[in-house]
Amino acid sequence: MKTEAPSTAILQPDSVEKTKPEDLVSLGEYYLLHGDDLEAIKAFDEASHLLQDSRPDLYYRQGLALFEYGNEEGHEKALSIANKKFKRAHLLDPTATDVLQAWGNLLTHQGENQEESHFFFSAKEKYEKILGLGIESAELYWDYGAIWYHIGVQSEEAVDLQKSLNAFERALEEGESFPSEFWIDYGASALLLSTKIKDIRLIVKAVNCFKHAVSQDKSCFESWRSLAEALQMLYEETHDEDHFSQASECFGTASKLCPQESEHWLEWAKFLLSSARRSEDIKRVRQCLEKCHHAYAYDCENALILATWAEALALLGQMTERLDLIYEAENKIADALDLDENDPEIWYSLGMCFCSFGQYFNDYDYYYLSIEKFQTGLSIDRSHAPLWHAMANAYETVGALEENQETLIQSLKFYEKALSISTTSTQYFDYGVALSKLGEITRDEKWLQQALWHFEMALSMQKNAAYLHPKWLFCYAATLDMMGDFHDDDKYYTRAIEIFSHVLMVDPDFPHLHHHLAGAFSHLGELLGEIDFFYRAIHHLRLALKHEEDNDNMILDWGIALIHIAQHSPVLTDVEQLMYDAEQKLTHAAKLGNIHGYYHLSCLYSLLGQHEKSMYFLQKADYFGALPPMEELLSDDWLDGLRSTSVFQEFIAEHPHLHNEG
Repeated sequence: MKTEAPSTAILQPDSVEKTKPEDLVSLGEYYLLHGDDLEAIKAFDEASHLLQDSRPDLYYRQGLALFEYGNEEGHEKALSIANKKFKRAHLLDPTATDVLQAWGNLLTHQGENQEESHFFFSAKEKYEKILGLGIESAELYWDYGAIWYHIGVQSEEAVDLQKSLNAFERALEEGESFPSEFWIDYGASALLLSTKIKDIRLIVKAVNCFKHAVSQDKSCFESWRSLAEALQMLYEETHDEDHFSQASECFGTASKLCPQESEHWLEWAKFLLSSARRSEDIKRVRQCLEKCHHAYAYDCENALILATWAEALALLGQMTERLDLIYEAENKIADALDLDENDPEIWYSLGMCFCSFGQYFNDYDYYYLSIEKFQTGLSIDRSHAPLWHAMANAYETVGALEENQETLIQSLKFYEKALSISTTSTQYFDYGVALSKLGEITRDEKWLQQALWHFEMALSMQKNAAYLHPKWLFCYAATLDMMGDFHDDDKYYTRAIEIFSHVLMVDPDFPHLHHHLAGAFSHLGELLGEIDFFYRAIHHLRLALKHEEDNDNMILDWGIALIHIAQHSPVLTDVEQLMYDAEQKLTHAAKLGNIHGYYHLSCLYSLLGQHEKSMYFLQKADYFGALPPMEELLSDDWLDGLRSTSVFQEFIAEHPHLHNEG
């Protein structure tokens, strides 16, 4: 929006006839041009005395001159006098649209400087009076769009920002070419509205606006900075690496144009840090630290710079397993708190620092410390969604470490709070992970069902997740696999296998993928009674064990798969060898410390009719607390042989506690 007054012809004092009001106005303009506001106001007062109630054009000129003078720092008092001059001109000629528009521009300028909303509403009234007179122009709609933007900033109402956007679009209909300032204002309105109604198309519109601004003036810092911000938001929505690269280039260009802007360096650093957390990219963490150095060089008293620096150090220490970096981060956070302890962002960074300690030591006490810091931040600002989400993550991590369902349920409350403030695909995914873990611990289908819904919401919001986020697909498939245990329907296992296979294509080295694929194939084999699925399971277990040759869980699963194959093998001569191989695997797993191997050895010997050995391993499983609930113990087909013995009946009678388990 234009807030500068147009220049007028200025007369020299010696040539002024001081009995003519227009010459006195020119004299006042001359004095203002040379910084003498006292003489200028004196000349304007003399002119006004002569004018009485005539010549609105001369009052308008006085207002313009005072407006232009008041734009300069330290001259703000002139703006209130300009306001009176415009008001006088309007009273003398209510239909003078140039007076109304200049007056509206002045009020907008005052609202920006003083951050008081009544100026914006007064300006809006002036523009609407012009529109009510049937006068339309590109510049007027530009001004009208800008005023609705300012009103929307303060009201945080999407409807106000939509009015702003509509006005800018009308300006485009009225005009053919616009300066970079117009495109910056238009883009800012679209970008802010995108945060209110979650429409990625508005971010794209803002990007295009800022690209227009850059094309108009490639040396404008504000154009490049705005384009970097819009591309950053686009990246946050899409997670597309092309958008990351474009945003980084724009940040870089802007920093060259205005290298002393510490806030710009800080925003660049925060962008890199957020991306590094998502992509687990050490290079981006190091780049973040470099930007923090630049920001600190220009503003060493900015607490947020120190907090971001500390958070990046802690993350780097966590990724590289360097404890010294996490301690260095803690010291920097302390310095930040000395500068400002009332900013929730700083408490967020401190909490993240303790999370890094927690991961390094695998100690949940540090996560509880992080929760305390997040709570302190929330006591300052309860609308800070990242704090709620970080606290939920911390509770989820502790709940998973302790396998504590109450702690996991606590995490769900905080995920819900975060989602009530803002919704992102990442928040839905993390919420799904907590629900899935809770369902796994409690063996409760309802949690798994909710987890699937949240995973599906995340995937629907993040259309490219199938290629960018293999972890999301992996967790979704693992939950589908668990859901299959509650239904005699092969669709869950089949779908899980499809998704695991897709992850294998995208990231062949994804951790534990082959083991989970083996599990899904085994579950499908158990349900359908088809040997081929167990052979596929063993194939994936063999691949998985190449990376973890002493993984007792994988060895146990291999042994169980061999028993299933033996149970369904049509060739009797193969059964003996299969059972022998299964015995070797289960024994190996038990020797490696897998206590569940004892129960499955009991099942194996029951199938072989070796009831004494079967009873021995059943008792051993009981000793280590590895027996299933009574219902499963009495219905497991593999124990049919042992259950027919008196010694088993005596065992059951001696273990009444099993009736209360499960």
